[in-house]
Amino acid sequence: MDKNRSLFDAGTQENGTGFSRRDMLKGVGSAMVAATLLGFPFLTQAETATATNSPVIFTQFFIVSQAITEHQDLSPGMSAQIFNAFYHGNPQFSVQVAKLYALLQPNMRAKQFQDLAKQNGLGDLLTSIITGWYTGTVKNGTDTMLIAYKDALMYRPVSDGLIVPTYCGNGPLWFTAAPPAAPMPEYMKEERLKATPDSVNASKA
Repeated sequence: MDKNRSLFDAGTQENGTGFSRRDMLKGVGSAMVAATLLGFPFLTQAETATATNSPVIFTQFFIVSQAITEHQDLSPGMSAQIFNAFYHGNPQFSVQVAKLYALLQPNMRAKQFQDLAKQNGLGDLLTSIITGWYTGTVKNGTDTMLIAYKDALMYRPVSDGLIVPTYCGNGPLWFTAAPPAAPMPEYMKEERLKATPDSVNASKA
């Protein structure tokens, strides 16, 4: 794994403009995260704001998630939802994610990463992150937040042979899609063709 993938590692350097280099990079990072998340309209304002206001930690969380799940095609939108749930449920979350990110080494396998996290007292958090991605839920204290259902990673290995369990007759979240087109009865088509502006106005009156 390329440790230089984060755009936000540069140290603070005053440049005579009143803004530090880190401030500038953070602003650019916020804009980049915001632009990326525009492609996920299902996100709430709070979920988007949490990610864009903490672009460094959000980027590190996304890279940590890719490393521990060994999936490079994770959804940034779902990542923002999981990140938001952890961020507001654990005051130490930002510090812990930064420590996890610091443990990562190029080409490190998930098992190695997990063992190293355990040795550094971060095993529980890493397990929680894995659980969030695979079950689509994040537990905060006694509450459990549902983040995703059909997109939870646990369904990927069997996606070619099994349908995600649902009570919805035509697949998960079918009811949120536009209803299928229904043909208009022939007698209604004929009446519509015969209708004149006067008859339409009279029927409305």
